[in-house]
Amino acid sequence: MHSEVIKFQDQLKSGQLGKVFDHLPGIYFVVKNRKGRVMMANRFASSLCGLQSVEEMIGKTDHDLFSKEQADSYIADDRTVYETGEALVDRIELAPDPRNSINWFVTTKTPLYSKNGKVIGLACIGRDLSHANGEIRPYSEMGDALEYVRKNFSTQIKIDKLAKLTNLSTGQFQRRFKRIFKITPVTHIINVRIQSACHLLAQTNDTVATIGQEVGFYDHSHFTRSFQKVMGTSPSEYRSSGQFRHW
Repeated sequence: MHSEVIKFQDQLKSGQLGKVFDHLPGIYFVVKNRKGRVMMANRFASSLCGLQSVEEMIGKTDHDLFSKEQADSYIADDRTVYETGEALVDRIELAPDPRNSINWFVTTKTPLYSKNGKVIGLACIGRDLSHANGEIRPYSEMGDALEYVRKNFSTQIKIDKLAKLTNLSTGQFQRRFKRIFKITPVTHIINVRIQSACHLLAQTNDTVATIGQEVGFYDHSHFTRSFQKVMGTSPSEYRSSGQFRHW
């Protein structure tokens, strides 16, 4: 592992990682090797994953840090970079949020090469969509709806209310949201609630039933089923494992 870290540090010194910063100002930053293990990260990246330090993140894979569904999504993008040798620029995707919810981030992934031209890993940098430049059209179209969900996820949210915030009919809103973000508005709301539940399970002693209600699930069985689907484990098992992952 130590030799691999040195190799990636050499890549950093060579200036290849500068290509990432050409696309986005740094907010979170991660470097992974071809096996998907984190070799470098900044403090914001580790905090997004619920870790206390960068050192805790080194050597971990996406499956160690996120739910299976989200990890599989990140890994699929990584594989595209490895196989094509081309950067993925300004991808809009979900990531954990320090405010104990989830948020949309603009992400760029660029390949890293050895001296003989072989792709040996990738560098990833991203920024919160709410701080992205105005030309990022999907956020400008859906920003009010996304912010409403962030602030009100613990209450009943009606899709027609979100549609009105975007000046679209309910049908138009649902179709456009899914086209832009690849999930439905309802799925996004559930994901936000589950991420908040993960935080409460890890940081409080509240009962599972109480937490379900606090994040907007008024039926305990619905909360349990939704949590199991997203996180791959029950709320109780997630808490007892102590291996806290993010959506």
